[in-house]
Amino acid sequence: MSNLRRRSLLVIKENNERPLLKKVAAVDLFPKPKEDYSRSQTYRGALVSLVTVVVIGLLVFWEVYSYIFGRDAYTTELSVDTSLSKEVEFNLDITFPRVPCHEVSLDVLDVTGTVNLNVTRNIFKTPVDAQGNFAFIGTRQGVGEYGSFREQSKDDPNSPQFCGRCFISEHQVSMSENKNRCCNTCNDVLNAYDQQGLPRPQKNEVEQCIYDLSRINPGCNYKGTLIVKKFGGRLVFAPKRVPGGFLIRDVMQFDSSHIINKLSIGDERVTRFSRRGVQHPLNGHEFDTQRRFTEIRYFLKVVPTMYLSGKNSASFNATYEYSVQWSHRLTPIGFGHFPSVSLGFDFHPMQVNNYFRRSSFPHFLVQLCGIVGGLFVVLGLIDGLVVWVGKFF
Repeated sequence: MSNLRRRSLLVIKENNERPLLKKVAAVDLFPKPKEDYSRSQTYRGALVSLVTVVVIGLLVFWEVYSYIFGRDAYTTELSVDTSLSKEVEFNLDITFPRVPCHEVSLDVLDVTGTVNLNVTRNIFKTPVDAQGNFAFIGTRQGVGEYGSFREQSKDDPNSPQFCGRCFISEHQVSMSENKNRCCNTCNDVLNAYDQQGLPRPQKNEVEQCIYDLSRINPGCNYKGTLIVKKFGGRLVFAPKRVPGGFLIRDVMQFDSSHIINKLSIGDERVTRFSRRGVQHPLNGHEFDTQRRFTEIRYFLKVVPTMYLSGKNSASFNATYEYSVQWSHRLTPIGFGHFPSVSLGFDFHPMQVNNYFRRSSFPHFLVQLCGIVGGLFVVLGLIDGLVVWVGKFF
């Protein structure tokens, strides 16, 4: 009786609806079942529902994680390199544990025939003791953080216009009346302290004493930024040249063992990124020759690389990545060869463009809705299939 009364009330209610509302209701895409519509819950449906909730939770978590950390935001394209006139920065940090600084030099050669011997601009040579520690712990004049250049020639010890400080930084202020005085040698600095009645500083704190430190320490560290033209060429670490060639003693004592603490190419300020990570293959590479008269050659294939982060195409950052191969051999002394470490390099004509473009937040919401809705539909069909199969068992 109660069911009949309920149905009669529904019929009366439907008949009392306004005609306009009936027309609007005709386009209802979500028809509602009558109240007497019977529904049943089964353990099979509960199992499918549990699976649905777990799968939706996992997929939503994965999408949120991917959106926050940009898993799908990386893309890579290739284009022809058109920046042939640019100069390139080589950022070096190489240690020779068994060659004093005054016996090694850096020469730069390129395919155009340009040869620069004993390059020192923006390259800082630091004596290294037998334990591999820097023998010089002071500050260099006109140099800030790693890679910063000496902007003025008066700050460069290798320049004819060099004017060295007479006092280390902690005494420089109190001796401001001597600020125009130049002390270009280690003895000049020590004599300046004697004249002022100050205790002499340690030689490992005075830049002008680096040569003296080199005479008593077995190793040398090269660190700095070398700027070369964008042509193929070589960087050669070899016995220091003298007018007419090499000293036989220097060639016989030169040990090519080395540690490449760091070698990168391009602007260090550029933020580099890639789906698989950015690699510097030679960082931390060590080579111990075990014997003298060894020539070690590295060949670097340098690839111009651009990075674009965000939607602004004007925010391209250009730098370089490289791959490397290397070999070594014993040097036949007397046949035009000499022990050395050379870094040959050539530039690839293609350019790699790396993009990081995160999808918009509305697009992210659409993806989440698609995941949730799609899973409900698919697992609803599976639930219906489970119920249908269950009728036969």
